[in-house]
Amino acid sequence: MTELGARLKEARLAKGYSIDDLQEITKIQKRYLTGIEEGNYATMPGAFYVRAFIKQYAEAVGLNGDELLESYKTDIPSPTNDDVSKSIPATPSRRSLGGRTSNKFMEAFPMIVVALFIIAIIVIVWILYQNKPEDSKDVVEPNDNVVIEQKPQSEQNAKDPVVEEQEKEEPEEPVEEEVVEEEPVADEQLTFVETQGETSTYNLTGGENYVLKVVATNKTWLNIRDQDNKILVDQAVSAGETFELDVTNSSKVRVRLGSTPGNTVSINDQVVEFPTDMVTQNLVIQFQK
Repeated sequence: MTELGARLKEARLAKGYSIDDLQEITKIQKRYLTGIEEGNYATMPGAFYVRAFIKQYAEAVGLNGDELLESYKTDIPSPTNDDVSKSIPATPSRRSLGGRTSNKFMEAFPMIVVALFIIAIIVIVWILYQNKPEDSKDVVEPNDNVVIEQKPQSEQNAKDPVVEEQEKEEPEEPVEEEVVEEEPVADEQLTFVETQGETSTYNLTGGENYVLKVVATNKTWLNIRDQDNKILVDQAVSAGETFELDVTNSSKVRVRLGSTPGNTVSINDQVVEFPTDMVTQNLVIQFQK
């Protein structure tokens, strides 16, 4: 094992990552990751990929990849012109581009024919609708034999004396509005306590239920433990994914993100800030009901 490999492995173990975890985070095959730690670069495609894999490994465990490559440049094989040319895809010829365009046109040709057929049907239906004769309206002739009897205005306005007497005897009862008393809602307050290294502590007072939410803008490894150091969650969260966990039965939780940039942690919709610029950080939230 080289000095560079030992340093990378030490950083990986400090993060609590296994080789499988690192493969999930970096998308580099674990046989290449093992080769980097053991200093066995012969298993890799070329010197160009050796430097690229080392840099990606270092950044995943919180180290500066450029500084490592500069510090151990004598121990790392330098890329040759052949390695660089292999990593750059060949430019397609004019003939291949033309063939590709022709193939795309042939694939789209049936869709174009169907679209033209639909347009033709729409035009024909519109023309037929414009030439449709207007329906003759039914005319109802008045019947001279029908006589409408109208009562005098005085009789229409007259009320039945019995109904009028009942209206006087039955006064309207006032309707009492039911008053619903709202229960007081306890105010929740999230307070920052301290930061020690990569761990920051917060107190959350008030509230009865606690829902922890992680919104991942970038892919990260998520580890959540309770007050007894019991692992509640230990998994990767993909970019664009929202993760929620009910932690009402816990008195304290510790949230660890392998990569904090761009990712958000909140408790009961209150954002818990990352006080430092470190890539990997821990957030400890203590519940005080």
